[in-house]
Parts: sequence; C-alpha cells; structure tokens
Amino acid sequence: MSIRKYLADAQRSAHENYLNADGFFDDDLSFTAGEDFMSANGAEMPAAAPTSQPYIVTVTNTGSAVSSFDILGSYEYINNAGFSNGSLTIGNITISSGVPNVTYQQMLWQFQNSPFSVGLTYIQSGTANQLLETLSVQTKDANGNLAQKPLVPTVDPYQQQTTVLAMRFGYRIDGYTKIIINQVLASATVKFYLYPSDNINIARGLAGKAVSRDFSSPGIVRSQPVKLVG
Repeated sequence: MSIRKYLADAQRSAHENYLNADGFFDDDLSFTAGEDFMSANGAEMPAAAPTSQPYIVTVTNTGSAVSSFDILGSYEYINNAGFSNGSLTIGNITISSGVPNVTYQQMLWQFQNSPFSVGLTYIQSGTANQLLETLSVQTKDANGNLAQKPLVPTVDPYQQQTTVLAMRFGYRIDGYTKIIINQVLASATVKFYLYPSDNINIARGLAGKAVSRDFSSPGIVRSQPVKLVG
C-alpha cells in the first residue's frame, strides 16, 4: 500500500508541475511589475535572485569590412530611417534581435527606459578572427560628459570552441550607451549576448517593490579548478 501511495503522489505531483503549471508564478516572470505577478498567486516569491537571461543582438555584414561600427545608442538610433520590420540597416550592415518575438527597435525602447548592468558578454561568430575584434563601451550624459572604455577579448587557454568567447567585463547600458565594434569583418555575422547583472524597472514600484533587481550568474562559463600539490 505504501508503494502504491508513493506512486500515486508522484503521478499527481508530475501532473501539477508539468510545464511549470503548478499554480505559482516562477522567477521567469520576475521582469514584471511585481514578483507576485498582478498578485495572482497570493504567495511570496523565493528570495533568491532569478537567473540572468540575455538580450541578444545580431550584427550581419553583407559587404566589405566596416570599421568603428556601433550598436545600441537608443537615443540616437531609435527613430533612424534605416529601420524596417524592427531591424536597423546602415550601409552593408543590419542589426537585428536574436530574441523571438522581440525586435531590435523594441530592445532600444526598453534600454532607454530600463537601464541595466551587463555582467557577462557572450560573443558568437563563425567568421575567423571576428571574435578578437576589440569593443569599446561609450556613454555620456546631458551635461556633455563623455566616457569610453575598451573591452579587449581574450581567449581562455582552456577553451576548445573557436566560434564563441565570453567576456566578464561589467558595464551599464542606458539610452546613451553604445558598443563600438572595432571592425565588422567582410560577410561576417556576429551575435552579442548581453547578460544583465541587475536592471531598473520603475513598474515594480507599483507593486511596492524595489525598482532595481539583481540577477544571478547564468552559469554558462565554468571556473577552472586549481589544485595545489604538496
């Protein structure tokens, strides 16, 4: 009887939790105005920070190499005439979103209204040497102050993959911020995965929550263990 009861409980639990349909809202909805989404579940969310999910920006070059090409810069580019179906084309290069059902233009709208800090930048490209092109983060404020910081990609000596690279540089993205690619190589496609470490969403204040929110590491980069002998 105890075995039968165990199996019955397990089956019932499996049905209740299928596709997370357990009646409770999980951390994947933490971007909304409150962790208790519209107070629909009547329960408090766990205290642990949700796992960081990336904003994905795809840059595609259909012509010759282009130097000092910048992406983001919401305030400057949001109404650019080069937008078509949510993607922005400037010369030979098209910037688009790598996130389903979200356009690049919609990303820019969010970035200018909900700034965030990047904790990890993950770059992917099948074009040789594109991953090693230096990036620069540039930002300014309404007082005219301008700041720029170079980000130099470095390949981990333990890395086996040749088409991806992870950079653990911290920087903030707002409406002024641009990421300047030193050179987009000829006929190259490169994807930038921007993993936020925190963000600002003023709508959270409507639920009595703090408008800032921290995120935990996505866990896509593992630390190399070091063993000391003797």
